[in-house]
Amino acid sequence: MTIERRIAGRAKELVSVKAETNAKHEAESKYRALCESFPILMRSAGLAQTVAFLRAKEKGEGARANEYAALYGDLEKQFRNIGFLGDEALSERVADAKLSQADYRLYSEIAMKAALWHKRLAQALLRKKGD
Repeated sequence: MTIERRIAGRAKELVSVKAETNAKHEAESKYRALCESFPILMRSAGLAQTVAFLRAKEKGEGARANEYAALYGDLEKQFRNIGFLGDEALSERVADAKLSQADYRLYSEIAMKAALWHKRLAQALLRKKGD
């Protein structure tokens, strides 16, 4: 099975859980909106800065912080699912000075694939605000 297929399958599982467990319509739409903006954030800021942003936002107050924490957790689960992350946190791994430039680019490419699959599936499975 290719890495992209594994990412797509895991994204479907993770987003489906959000659709089933989020009885609140607002929580679904916030997670969906975050997933929709995630690929853009990855392209403009890069992997390390995006991960740092998600980690900083998850420490905030309110329901929105939960959505940032959920997205960061889902991204970390994606890396564990394909075997690119052990016990360490994703934020530690991408900020590690020992990570080579080639490995960083590989991690960035995987994160972008995960971001695109989460976006597609969030659009398909989660309600939009106003629906």
